[in-house]
Amino acid sequence: MASTVGQDDRSMVILKEKDGDRIFPVVMSTRRAATLLMRSQIPLSLPVAATVGDAYNLLLMKFKINIKRIEFTGIMNGLFLCKIVAEREGEEQVVDTCQAQDALVIACASVCPIMIDSELFEAQYMRKTGDNSFAININVLTRKMLEDALKQAVETENFEVATQIRDELARREKVHNPIEDGNPYAE
Repeated sequence: MASTVGQDDRSMVILKEKDGDRIFPVVMSTRRAATLLMRSQIPLSLPVAATVGDAYNLLLMKFKINIKRIEFTGIMNGLFLCKIVAEREGEEQVVDTCQAQDALVIACASVCPIMIDSELFEAQYMRKTGDNSFAININVLTRKMLEDALKQAVETENFEVATQIRDELARREKVHNPIEDGNPYAE
């Protein structure tokens, strides 16, 4: 993980390809990004929970369940979805499917690899567009980010961008997303 950059209450955590140059953006709350950054920089030698992810990991360790890896498997309405793959008594299984922001905290607490589906990575990685600029796909933005961008595009009379944003918002209205709609833990 390289860094976090934020605006308003949203930040972007940047994951870097292990043996490559491509980078992968994950949008999350600034609070979660700060927790993740703190946790990734402070190795804990004692079994103490510094974050919820640490507590989750300690609970799993107590029941002899080891987190093997986190797998980014898809994106829905601006949220990356991940599988938590664990091993217990020699058998590997999916423990849970969750938002990327939670999975990344668990990955840091468990010190396990983060895998990204190759098709997902190819479709979603940030493309370099200039010396210090990158382009990301519109579908990694949250609904609020899209609504703010639509307002700005209309105000600046950038109707081509406004149309793309409107189409993405309309597409999302057709897809039920229990994580984004009615999630009691939404930020």
